[in-house]
Amino acid sequence: MNKKMLLLLSALVLNGCAPHRNANVLISMMPDQENYFKNEVGASLKEQVRAELNAIHYSDQDSIEFEMKNRAGKVSLVKVPFDKSRSLLKKGLFKPLDSFLSQEELKQFKDDYLLTSLGTVGAKSCLIPRKFETRIAVYCKSKVADAVLVWRDYKDSVDQELKKYNGYGLPANFILEADPGEWDYFDVFAAGWIWAHTTYDGKHGPKIAHRAKRYSGTSLRLVDRVFQLKGDSTDVLSMSGSSVADALLWEAAYAASGVYNPMMWEERWDGSGIWKGFAAGEVFYSFMTQLDCFFLHGTGRDNLNGYFQNPDDMGVAVMPAGCSLELDSKGMPAREGSRSITTGGWWWGIPYDAPDPRLSFKVAIHITSNTTQIQECNRFGMIPVRKDVLSDMSMLFGGGWVSEIYNVSFKQLMNNGHTVIPGNPHFGEVAALYLDLWDDVVVNRNWSGDKQIPQMNYIKEVIRNGYAPKALQILRGGSGSLK
Repeated sequence: MNKKMLLLLSALVLNGCAPHRNANVLISMMPDQENYFKNEVGASLKEQVRAELNAIHYSDQDSIEFEMKNRAGKVSLVKVPFDKSRSLLKKGLFKPLDSFLSQEELKQFKDDYLLTSLGTVGAKSCLIPRKFETRIAVYCKSKVADAVLVWRDYKDSVDQELKKYNGYGLPANFILEADPGEWDYFDVFAAGWIWAHTTYDGKHGPKIAHRAKRYSGTSLRLVDRVFQLKGDSTDVLSMSGSSVADALLWEAAYAASGVYNPMMWEERWDGSGIWKGFAAGEVFYSFMTQLDCFFLHGTGRDNLNGYFQNPDDMGVAVMPAGCSLELDSKGMPAREGSRSITTGGWWWGIPYDAPDPRLSFKVAIHITSNTTQIQECNRFGMIPVRKDVLSDMSMLFGGGWVSEIYNVSFKQLMNNGHTVIPGNPHFGEVAALYLDLWDDVVVNRNWSGDKQIPQMNYIKEVIRNGYAPKALQILRGGSGSLK
């Protein structure tokens, strides 16, 4: 290198004008979010990290490994969904952070981000949080107030209806809590019964729904219920134990009693079906992700125009506490549950053959910096992953409806703890069995011999004889592991 060239390079570095480096990033996002990522995040990355963002879209989550191998040695960063992360980590596709970070840098990373332990393999941190996602309860504030006001007038009829399913009725100490954040499954039933028997806009009908399309959003709702009823990954994968039967008995009781809106399975609602249900006055209470909440409320930008006629009427709460429908001799739930459901979301992973792992890490840290996080969370309904953002959400998000969504979502994350979907590579096949089971028991009313009153022992036999053996066969055909 001649002297002039050396001086020129020195000047470039001293003046902060070092050449840009390319950062090839594999992503999967909604169109509006992808445009934001490429243009706005890309511009700030170029300015502050001096890296040129090249976002490469993949549409199929199962193609991540193929896309990485197809670009071997050229990918800096990969957006990885929670439910694929464990299988990809076990294949060694992502670089452990301690292989290129110092102990001090690694400690700083763990101090800055929430739930980094979920992105480990063995004891090694391998993934950087991108966003967390969990379900929360969403409801019409005015309709909850209606139910709370009159619930005592309906108590006897609710009690008699529940007596069909558990032989007892409502728990001995039951009151309908004014705050849905204090509800359990019995509160949901009582409110739903009241709404179904109250005239709104000249008609009455059931107003509670969840996803019922045959896809992962529905199976996840069922798996969440199993976890809430104190099931664990072994119970979920084997489709055995009281938690699975308890979950299906509740689903059957909500359907048989007319608490569930049958449109959810007749029209196979996904998330957008429920949004439209809220808009049409067909749904007053459901379980939604943070992005769902943004679609429901509306932001006035990024095609999020809202579905509530009065956005101020949208309320959010942590998930209702699980408990068995069966009661003990004292009139209390025979089996207590919890508010814990699965935590999901997305990670950033640095490929094992990334051309410059430290640059990859800098790019990931920039993408998840507090400034970028606040802007993206405000626009696209993402739970922040940085502790400094989570610690002062009211100030950062203005103290309005956005802050409320994130405050409640953070409480739900804390309730969830380390609850995640099972890491078994055949979980997807078992999850599909839950869709079959739900259709069988709930949609086809195979909850008793006469298809009238759901019976716990009958449902247990349906699961034991028809579904648990299939789950075991799936697992034995694969790893055989119940983890």
